[in-house]
Amino acid sequence: MPNIRPSSELRNNYQEMSKICKETKAPIYLTVNGKGDTALIDIEVLDGLYSRLDLFTKISEGLKNIDEGKFKTQEEVFSKVAK
Repeated sequence: MPNIRPSSELRNNYQEMSKICKETKAPIYLTVNGKGDTALIDIEVLDGLYSRLDLFTKISEGLKNIDEGKFKTQEEVFSKVAK
């Protein structure tokens, strides 16, 4: 179940909210006037998400290149390295 809190709680209780994010590794969703606005997330979790996104992007690009025939075989690569 998502942790949803009013944005005023961030101002009034930042230390506790930060502790919750670090311990649970889950975001806290902040609302303004009862509507979703932003999320508070542990920086290590965020860095991990960005790393995975970068990896998935590179894998996707590589698969696209394979589909389009834009690649070299292992033999072609190693023959250039050996020279």
